Amino acid sequence: MAQAFLILVFLAWPHVLWAADFADFLQDKDPRVVASDKAATAFFLKTFGPSLELSGVLPQHGRTPPSLPKELRQHLSPFVTNLATWHLTRDLLTALAQGKTPLIQTILDQQRQIEWLKRTQPDLSDLLALVKTIARLQPPAPSTQPPSPYGAVFTQFLHEQYPDWTGTPDSWLTLAQTQGVPGVQKRLRDSWEHLPAQDGRHEKPLENDPAPSINLFLRQSFLPIATAHVKAGLFQLQVRNEQQAWTTWQAIQTWSNNRKNEQGLRRLCGTWQWLIHNHQNHGDHKTIMVYPPPSQYHRMDPRPAAVRVRGDTVYIRWEFPRGIIQEESLLLGEKDQLLSGTFVNNLGPNGTITGRRIKPCREIER
Repeated sequence: MAQAFLILVFLAWPHVLWAADFADFLQDKDPRVVASDKAATAFFLKTFGPSLELSGVLPQHGRTPPSLPKELRQHLSPFVTNLATWHLTRDLLTALAQGKTPLIQTILDQQRQIEWLKRTQPDLSDLLALVKTIARLQPPAPSTQPPSPYGAVFTQFLHEQYPDWTGTPDSWLTLAQTQGVPGVQKRLRDSWEHLPAQDGRHEKPLENDPAPSINLFLRQSFLPIATAHVKAGLFQLQVRNEQQAWTTWQAIQTWSNNRKNEQGLRRLCGTWQWLIHNHQNHGDHKTIMVYPPPSQYHRMDPRPAAVRVRGDTVYIRWEFPRGIIQEESLLLGEKDQLLSGTFVNNLGPNGTITGRRIKPCREIER
């Protein structure tokens, strides 16, 4: 049981974050103050660096900040961009669902960050323009007075004159995105002025104030449709950024784990004398094991299918002909001069391994 648990530890690196928990993970990390690629990199190193133990795998140069390898640096700003967009869309969806217009405006006031995000999120501009229009077009609460007799007529007239909501230059949502509140208000006022006489009874509506009819259209048609459309767009953007953040996070973890493993392999590098005790027949077998620097593992013959070094723990997996698989779980000790642990394979044998380093690493990796 202990052996199986030790092997499981190697196969599940402790910093692995499963996709099912990723949204909760993103929710706790809010990069609201980030508004540039440089700030994004600094935010990532401060917020996520400790948990990924990056300080232990980044090159150090005296008192200067650690230099970032290109393989890592290329992922940091995109990850924080996805994270910031995820937070922005989540906050807007919450505010829209609660009908909190002041909160929407507060979110939209994050101008510096929004301008930065627009450079990598091509559909963000139109969505935010529509959100802004929705927030500023909120009509007052319905009056307790009898409804305007022209409200339904005016709404019907607008639907006939401008039947498209999306997809055309003249559609309502295109107008709201490109011309904002002034464009929508102008169309509504112009339409009121051109509202035809009803049944030949009068040339113009009797009431001089178009506000009740305009507000009715906004409450019953424009705002529900525009809000549903923008919610769908924000949700799609949120999901896309969560998926992209997850992919980038996995790439960062893989890079970090590979660097940690390389450091561990350097500790293992050298010539070892192993004493293998087989519990099946209680026999002992001595052998010499030579582990090269990480860049030379492709020259080993036979070569382990996997070697993982995490702290003082070493996991080695061998895959031999005829489907024979052996796994070894070991611990480094005595300042990396000793190895001890157990092995098991699928033929039934299992036992202990005791190793002693007899020669240092045969060359320094370049």
